[in-house]
Amino acid sequence: MKKKILNTLLFIIIIISVTGCNKTANVSEEQLNNINDKIIAYFSSDNAEYNNLSFNYVDTINKKVVVGLLNNSKEEQERFKKLVVDSEYIVFIEGGKLINNSN
Repeated sequence: MKKKILNTLLFIIIIISVTGCNKTANVSEEQLNNINDKIIAYFSSDNAEYNNLSFNYVDTINKKVVVGLLNNSKEEQERFKKLVVDSEYIVFIEGGKLINNSN
């Protein structure tokens, strides 16, 4: 009987390990778009005080808003959160300077 219970517990642990317990799975695409829209609105306004943004977009597969920062330090991430928007669904990555090659 003990062996059966241990095997069942082990099976449950393996299933949880493989599938994960991702709390962001419950966020809707609409919520992610709202976060991204706040970022766009901030940088579209005349009051934008932050010049470290490279890009931003909604990653619907991983259910995150991706924000590329030119300087992706913890300090700059905190500054972004304070000035623009703070959300647990934002992931910061290193971004480069965008170049416009149009003629």
